[in-house]
Amino acid sequence: MKIHINPKYEHLRDEIIDAVKGNYVATEVFCNKRNIVEKFSMQGKEYVIKIYKQPNLINRIAYTYFRKSKAQRAYMYAGRLLELGIDTPQPVAYIESKKKGLFSTGYFISEYLPYKLMRDAYNEIQDSEKRRLTKDFIDFTLEMHSKKVLPLDFNSNNIFYHFDEKSGYYRFALTDINRMQFDKTPSTSEVMRSFEQLGVNVEGLYKLAVYYCSQKGSDVEYSIFIFLFHRIGSRIRSRFKQRIKEKKEAMLL
Repeated sequence: MKIHINPKYEHLRDEIIDAVKGNYVATEVFCNKRNIVEKFSMQGKEYVIKIYKQPNLINRIAYTYFRKSKAQRAYMYAGRLLELGIDTPQPVAYIESKKKGLFSTGYFISEYLPYKLMRDAYNEIQDSEKRRLTKDFIDFTLEMHSKKVLPLDFNSNNIFYHFDEKSGYYRFALTDINRMQFDKTPSTSEVMRSFEQLGVNVEGLYKLAVYYCSQKGSDVEYSIFIFLFHRIGSRIRSRFKQRIKEKKEAMLL
């Protein structure tokens, strides 16, 4: 078993090892599907553990010899984001286990952020605040892109928000960060595809795209065309996948 602990949290080594063995009490379950994400406590402070599903054989070989695991990337990318001034939960540790000499499962432990999900934002805040939230979110996105950072899973389940009383602005933080693009300014196509992942309706996406382009000085009409292109393409891909799924199910009957 490979155990890498952030030096700031070395005093938690025994508790971290126990957590990987499953010896902890989950106080909240955020996800229990493909991966498991749970909140738990160590020495009176709250943390989050993410247990990645064991990959297929090809990826087990890849993570053993050729590629960094999702857990290691999440840990590394968290440190890099924080260095760039982009908020994300503090990385505590990543752990990798093996079976028969091959990578088996990855674990990523981070501090717990008591923020709310962007997924629920527009149902939780007053109408008078929605415009400011949108503006602050686009400003956050612009700043992130100016630092040559592009999250590849930019959906509203992976973005936290809270209102900072001191500054008077909404602040944002990224989670589920094992898929990131660094050191390259995102193209218009990449930005519009990223907005498509947010899961908001067409009108909301249109407003996001227009404000983003107006602030950045991009060609609004071209950006909207790219946005619509990705929107239509996404729907076609979704329908195609659904038809394939239905055919597979029919064959099993």
